[in-house]
Formats: sequence, C-alpha cells, structure tokens
Amino acid sequence: MSYPFQTKQRTMRTHHSTARIGLALMIGILALALFSCKKTLNTIGNNLIDDNNYINLYYTDTVQVYSHSYFDSIGTKNVRFALLGSIKDPVFGNTEAGFYTQFRFSSAGQNFGTTPVFDSLVLQLALSDTYGDTTTLQTVHVYELTDTISASEPYYSYSTVSHSAIDLANGYQFRPRPHTASYVVGSDTISQPVIRIPLSQELGTYLMQIDSSAYQTPDVFKSYFKGLYLICDPVGQNGAVSYLNLTNNSVTSLQLYYHDAATPQNAMRYYYYVTSDDNYFNHFDHDYTQGNTEFVEQMLEGDTLLGQQRLYLQSMGGVRTRIMFPNLTHWADTLEHSKLLINEAKLILPAAPDIDTTFFTAPTKLVLLGFNADNTTYILPDNYEGDSYFGGSYNPNSKSFTFRVSEYVGRLILNKIENHGLSLGIDGASYNACRWVINGPDATEGQNLKLEITYSFVNE
Repeated sequence: MSYPFQTKQRTMRTHHSTARIGLALMIGILALALFSCKKTLNTIGNNLIDDNNYINLYYTDTVQVYSHSYFDSIGTKNVRFALLGSIKDPVFGNTEAGFYTQFRFSSAGQNFGTTPVFDSLVLQLALSDTYGDTTTLQTVHVYELTDTISASEPYYSYSTVSHSAIDLANGYQFRPRPHTASYVVGSDTISQPVIRIPLSQELGTYLMQIDSSAYQTPDVFKSYFKGLYLICDPVGQNGAVSYLNLTNNSVTSLQLYYHDAATPQNAMRYYYYVTSDDNYFNHFDHDYTQGNTEFVEQMLEGDTLLGQQRLYLQSMGGVRTRIMFPNLTHWADTLEHSKLLINEAKLILPAAPDIDTTFFTAPTKLVLLGFNADNTTYILPDNYEGDSYFGGSYNPNSKSFTFRVSEYVGRLILNKIENHGLSLGIDGASYNACRWVINGPDATEGQNLKLEITYSFVNE
C-alpha cells in the first residue's frame, strides 16, 4: 500500500526500510512517546511479538511549504538592554535604535549648598556588547522628556514620549569600544566598557536649582525631571548598535560635578540612577526603502511569493517570517484502517549562501511560535521539552537553524490544532540587534527550507 501525498510540482519522495519487530516495537513506542512529550524508551513487551512480523518506516522532505516575511512590532518596556546606535544594512536598509528612560536621585534630601557652581554633567552608560561595525563613528542626541513615562502603559518598538527639541549632547560623537578592559576617568577606574556622553550646563544647573522638595521622594523628583531620550543619526555605511545595561548602578549613572563658590577646591559629585523600579523602553526607526531590491519587493511592494526563494529576520521590531504547511491536515484522509505515527519532524532553516556576515553575524538563537486564527501566537508543544530537544540554536558548521516539531506536526495531522502556520523570529528581539537571511522552500534543492518527517503506519 502506498501513500502518494501531493507536494508542490513533485510527488513525495519516500524511503522504505524493514526491520525486525523487536526494533519495530521500540520505534513504535518512541513515536507514541513523542505524541505524549516523553522521550524515554520502554522495551516492555518486545518478547510477546513474533519475530517474523515487520513494520514499514517512511521519510519525506518534500512536504509543501509556503512562507513569506512580514513586519513585526514588539513590546520593549524594561527589557534586558537599552539599545543605542545606527546601522546601514545592505539588505534591510537603515535602522536607528534609541531609548527613553527615567532617573531617580541617589539620596533623599540632597542639598547642593547656598552657592553651588556647575562644573559638568556626564551620562555614563555600561556597555555590555555591540552588534555591527564598531569602527563607524556614531552621532548621538540627548533630549529631556516633557511628558512622563507611564508605569501602567505598555510601550512598543514604535512608541514615543514628548521631549524637548534642545539637544543636550550637542551632537556628541563616539565609537563604542566593547572590548576595552577598563577606563580611567579622573580619579576613577571603571572596570568595564562604557560610553560617556557630556551633557549641557542647562540641565546640570536646573538639577541643582530645582526646589529642595524634589529630592524627597522618587515620584516627586520625576515630576521635576521626567527623564531623557537618546537616539543616533543615520550612518553612511555599516554602523553598530550598542547594548547598554541601564540598571547596573555601579557603572550606569547621570553624574553631576559641582563645587561651592566659597570652597572651589572641594569638587563634589552627585549621582542619578535608573533602577528596576523605574521605567524605560527601546524605540526603533527603520527605513526599509534603503534595502536591497529583493527585500523591498517582498516587504514593501507586497510580492510575498518571493518568500518561496528568500526569507528575512530582523530584531528591534523589524521582520519575522510566517511558515505554513497547507497539506498536512489532509494526511489523515489516507489513514483508512492504519494509524500514522510521527517518529520525528524537523524544520530545517538554511542560511542564504550569499549572506554577508563580516559585520552582521548570525543570531545565537531563533524562536518559533504557532499562529492562532486571530494572528496572536502561542508556544508550541515541542518547546516544553526544552532547548536541547526543541532546538533553535545556530549551527555554524551547517550554517543553519533546526527545530524539532514532531508533536506540533502530529497534532496538525490529527486535526487537534488549527493550521494557521508558524511565526519565526529572533530570540530577544526587543533588546537584540541581529538580522538574518534564510533560503526559502523553493531555493536550490539541498539548500532550501524544508520539513523533514520520519513516520510509520501501525495497523489497529
């Protein structure tokens, strides 16, 4: 008996093998275990079946797959890293990453004295990592917020808060140095990479002269000083995005240097911090019109059929990819008096062979979710087995990502879940600056996106 499942422009390729029933029973048990999310083999009962019985195993990698990329938006409030910088990507075009943040005073009841004199104001940011070309000069602008970042409101990659038009950084330029072991600043030795941005006297003087009651509680202080917005100018080529740890209070701070007019020799410094009790969020601007032709045609001109050849992934509220298996739900129609067991199903995602990784390297990990009918997403059942089973990590040897989706495929075939497809994206997209390009299902055979299924039929 054969099972000719139809695939796009070709008939499914199957490989037929035969094994003794001892091994067959183990395979059957393994398949049943995959449906129950348990992978431990059980050999009880092997001796009860005649050695002359056989079982058929089948394999296919020609399941019909449709795919295309689509624009994404994500929540970015109080995430792991604040992102700052600009990238000009030859595929995706221009991206500027910035963030909005509140501050709080370091000690209540601060008194700057009767005749305080401003010396300088510096925003020091703990630099955890970068993505891109760190040799590119970045121009940063810092603006004071004129509206409050709400504790109750969700903020997304496109969200904004009103701010002053005055650039407190006066177009300060820097190159991120993520591998610098330490910095010496005056009498300080900073034991990790930082970005230090000098800010204007206007803000420093204001912080010293506001009413003393502002320094009684954090909430009152935030009504006087609502926070800052940082953003970088578009770069001419390459560029990088810096990963900043805002709540590392031993390094990240707004530092106000001053002295009293009566004792100019006594230099003093006062700190303002961002803590986990404060609110901040990332904001991203993308100019996709600057991307390459294939990208623009698929993403901006709506030619989703191009997703059969090439697919795109970008974090920072950028781009995700939808993957669908339209014919899987018809497999059950061929079962007749047999039971289909999915031994294993793997989604293979090879990199586009011409992708330039000089500066824009592969993401460490991808995420794969299921789509509901209303385009919300849910966690796939295979994901609960853990990363070592589910997959999603980059393999530099094969230049690909792989997910094991056996339980998901089994449920699709048995119509236990609706078939609305999968959503593929970059892990940590709200605080990660990666991008990637994947071959689509109709790319060159052997280098194409595909679903590999090993399965068997067991008579009831």
